[in-house]
Amino acid sequence: MKKVLLVTLCFCAFSFGQQSKIDSLYHIAKSTTNDSLKVAVYNQLVWKYLFSDKNKAKQLIDTSESIAISKNQKYGYNTLLGIKGIYYDVNGISDSAKFYFNKSLTYSQKHKFVLQEKHTLNNLGMYNWNAGDFKKALHYYFESIKVNDKLPEAERGDMSANFNNIGLIYQEMHWYEKAIKFHSKALDFRKKSNNLFAQTHSYNNLGICYKELGRLEKAEHNFKKSVEISNQLNPGNEYYVAVQGLASIQYAQNNYKKALDLYLQSLNRPETIPFNPKEKIALYSSLTEIYVKLNNPQKAILYGELCLKTLKENTEFNEVEVEVYKPLAEAYYLTGNIEKGAFYNTEFYNKTIEKFKKESAEALQELEVKYDSEKKEKEILLQQTQLTKQQNYIIISVSVALLVVFIAYLIYSTQVNKNKQLRKEQELQLALSKIETQNKLQEQRLEISRDLHDNIGSQLTFIISSIDNLKYGLSAANNKITQKLNNISLFTKDTIYELRDTIWAMNKDKVTIEDLNSRISNFIISAKSAEQDVDFSFNSNLKKEQTIAFNSKAGMNMYRIIQEAVNNAIKHAEASKITVNVNSGEKAIQIVIKDNGKGFNLHETEFGNGIQSMQKRAEELNGTLKILNQQPGTQIKLNYNYTANDLL
Repeated sequence: MKKVLLVTLCFCAFSFGQQSKIDSLYHIAKSTTNDSLKVAVYNQLVWKYLFSDKNKAKQLIDTSESIAISKNQKYGYNTLLGIKGIYYDVNGISDSAKFYFNKSLTYSQKHKFVLQEKHTLNNLGMYNWNAGDFKKALHYYFESIKVNDKLPEAERGDMSANFNNIGLIYQEMHWYEKAIKFHSKALDFRKKSNNLFAQTHSYNNLGICYKELGRLEKAEHNFKKSVEISNQLNPGNEYYVAVQGLASIQYAQNNYKKALDLYLQSLNRPETIPFNPKEKIALYSSLTEIYVKLNNPQKAILYGELCLKTLKENTEFNEVEVEVYKPLAEAYYLTGNIEKGAFYNTEFYNKTIEKFKKESAEALQELEVKYDSEKKEKEILLQQTQLTKQQNYIIISVSVALLVVFIAYLIYSTQVNKNKQLRKEQELQLALSKIETQNKLQEQRLEISRDLHDNIGSQLTFIISSIDNLKYGLSAANNKITQKLNNISLFTKDTIYELRDTIWAMNKDKVTIEDLNSRISNFIISAKSAEQDVDFSFNSNLKKEQTIAFNSKAGMNMYRIIQEAVNNAIKHAEASKITVNVNSGEKAIQIVIKDNGKGFNLHETEFGNGIQSMQKRAEELNGTLKILNQQPGTQIKLNYNYTANDLL
């Protein structure tokens, strides 16, 4: 979520609560002869529309800018430059926002508008914070504080917001000790000004930092202070932030039921106090974990899925999604849903590896800095020993002892880190192996998808061609037109059946024995319904208890061969009896399709697309397809010796 830019506008004080006040501003802007006041009023009107009507805001910006330049109103123009930066930042035009913030800073420094310089430095601090450049953001905030200190004491502003923002940046960087230092400074300012509402923010920030450092008593003290002050003001959002903080402390102390009561109190807040997305994600994640601890997997799944849904809607917080995957996986395992549990466990595993790689790179960099510092310290120590010869033996002895301890520790820690790295690399290799398997499955789906496109596409083209031919045959007898339309209708139905079959295969990660039996049986039932004069028979000794599961491509090829053979027996052989037998052996499946039709001469008949298609599918299975003319009738036999590559 975009942070709101902190800008203090030094204008005349007007209220924007009512339309009559806005009308008054327009009246003043049009009637006053004071150019400085005119620009100031237009700038205030811009601020009124800045977050609600960007077109109106831009129109007022152009008006104010035109007056400021033509009337040489430098201070008002300087103020407007900052507002333009905010306008572009709010509307997502980052480059323009940066341009006008920098222009405002240069302009204020040139004309010695110190107050405007301070405001612009704040704006640049927030801009760079939004952009994720913490170093630059801190630089501008510290510069803003320096500029404020240059002002006469009577003109200095309340810098608690600056200290608070610096603390929040250090908090995001996980430098909690530094964050505590600046949050404490912000709190001191807010106590002096008796700003109770702002104090609740500071107490909550301090509570979060102390909790992250494991100093739970300090954390609890600050959260309770926030609750105490919030109750004086009527509980608002900061009250519920403090309640969640207290809940997290109870959770850390294994007081799960107390923690749950506090989390639910925060969840069931009044509608007038909405969540921000980050708070909602943290709360849902915490509830997922705590319901797993309390052995209530259904509730854990409810809040875990809500957490992931909210993360999808607010992708800027995706770095915390790994925290919900593990408890969600555990919850699904507890309900017996192994597939879902494995899925979220894999997600947790993959995201943890990504996080580990990132943290490892940062840790290595810190070790290098630490090593350089220790190296310099040892050089200084050596120089000191040379200057104090009378203490040489003692210092050398101590140095050697320290060096031995340091080297021993370095060797030990290096070995520990190597072992950890090896384990992580092994885990990463396993994860990559799983990903490779998934990629192979995806390639198979793409092949089936192309099959869908090629087959169905050509058939639909034929339908279009047939319809076009009808245009030229309208002068023929009506019964011929009717017959053509019937043929097209039948052809379209066949196309739809093929489409359904292909989609069935594409939607399957695997095809079990039960799936194959069911699909063949459904096809035979449909054939019986369409061809009532034909006696169909389907026999299978494949047992659904068998643990064999084929990949979708192998399952689709077996099914298509049966389908094509039966269709040929109906359409070309004019059979009155068709039998389909499916038998399994040791790592082998045999499929036999028999009919009592008129048969054909193997030496005289030229094989059509249907026979060629069956032969091609048998080759893809690494199986053998035999076509036997039995006079009368035909027998088609597929022998398929499957391998581990065909299974899942």
